[in-house]
Amino acid sequence: MILAWVHDVVEGVRSCLTGMRTTGHYLLENLRGSGGATAITREYPEQPAERVGARQRGHLVNDAPRCIVCHACDTACPVDCFTMDGERDADNKMRASRFDIDLSKCIYCGLCVRACPTDSLSMTPAFEVDPRHDGSRFLFRRSSGQLGQRLDAPDVERLQRLADQPRESLAAADRAWLDQHIDPNGPHLIGMYGLGYFTPEQKQAADAAREAKKRAKEAAAAAAKAKAAAAAAPPPAPPPPAGGTP
Repeated sequence: MILAWVHDVVEGVRSCLTGMRTTGHYLLENLRGSGGATAITREYPEQPAERVGARQRGHLVNDAPRCIVCHACDTACPVDCFTMDGERDADNKMRASRFDIDLSKCIYCGLCVRACPTDSLSMTPAFEVDPRHDGSRFLFRRSSGQLGQRLDAPDVERLQRLADQPRESLAAADRAWLDQHIDPNGPHLIGMYGLGYFTPEQKQAADAAREAKKRAKEAAAAAAKAKAAAAAAPPPAPPPPAGGTP
């Protein structure tokens, strides 16, 4: 019992000295301004970051054209920050008509990125609340009453176009429409990456194109089956001779 207690004390002192030796080594390098440990606390935002690590978990983004709306990320997310919906396009493939990420909830754990089967989700190195991504607006603040809005594809295009312009340059009608969909002081910071729902006309055209492709595929399969059956059928028996059996 006493030997075990002495052993624990010795191990505790040894581990403490090891940690202090490592800390002292980096402290001396910082004081001298040499070596690889010269990092100091920066007065952000007056002194912005000069370099961001390659493994930095910044804002979460989704490449909507690659998304198949499988909900794997939604299942893996521990804080339920995803809202998504999809619909079939003319090629019978799922497209993300809505994909919203509530960055006000996101804890930047990266579990959704691991779960995504198409690698459409990624975490950018950007850690600031930058409203732009690849040259287009992608972050919007919304109030609680704006979270359930259904935006058609033309609405999404209009929202991105208007939000990317100075507010004072917009017409009164555009400013009023913009205020209905985003709130500069909203409590929810939403990353919008959906392509927008089909309008009734777009949906009708997509459904018609998909149905036409389906019928053409079925017709081609039926023709191939008939051709294969004809090739596998035995040749007809030759007719008997005209004079009968000799």
